Amino acid sequence: MKLLVQSDDYGISRAPAQGCLHGIRNGVVGNTGLFANMPWTEECVDWIRPELGKIGFGIDLNMPTGPSVLGHEKLPHITKEDGMFFSSKENHSMDTDENNHDHLSQYRDEVFAEFKAQIERYIKLVGHKPDYIHGHAYGTQTTWQSIHDLAVEYHTPCSMELGPRVKSAGMGWYAYGDSAMQLKGDLKNYIISDHDHLLEAEYGYLISHCGYVDNDLVNLSSFNTCRVRDLEALTSDEVKQWAADNNVELITFNDLPESFSL
Repeated sequence: MKLLVQSDDYGISRAPAQGCLHGIRNGVVGNTGLFANMPWTEECVDWIRPELGKIGFGIDLNMPTGPSVLGHEKLPHITKEDGMFFSSKENHSMDTDENNHDHLSQYRDEVFAEFKAQIERYIKLVGHKPDYIHGHAYGTQTTWQSIHDLAVEYHTPCSMELGPRVKSAGMGWYAYGDSAMQLKGDLKNYIISDHDHLLEAEYGYLISHCGYVDNDLVNLSSFNTCRVRDLEALTSDEVKQWAADNNVELITFNDLPESFSL
């Protein structure tokens, strides 16, 4: 079985980026996606540059976390006056029965323009297009359609459209709640028990959120302490041994057949 192990949110803040790097260098993580809209994005790209060519380095197209690339003047309906995105909670509150739970549908041009600007910033900093495109957290039909259209435009694999060719693991190991509750998540046993029967597939796909925790992360995301548990699991001897015992080939998005690109 060929397995894509992905750690989301590279560069959401500095600590998760450093943790993700540890997972790449000392564990089974082979793919991660950049937050291209953060003030420390360039710094995080410099950190990961030695790993480029060895991993799948994609982009996490992001609309609910941090500052926009284009700013409020160009995105008057999907950002606050300071250019910051509305949070996932704030966006969800604007999705109602009256707008078919997609308040962004009337602002599709703004969503598309911001996502494209994030990709272009990635290209400017990294030197090539993303190895894959992934959507972060909050989404509606409008965001998903924009992501699809951009994956087609850049002829890049879209993580959300791998379809029946790739068996995706769920996220059943996460313990949702406050920071203390999140520490109860157990990805290690989830993998070793083959909870989602990935070993039966030709291609498997596991999305994690490896990282350390800093103050910026706590301020930006309620999904925080679970990251240290994911990192521990994906750098553990037990998971490495599970992969060896089951002839699991760890692959990157660059190892997928060309037909997987949109």
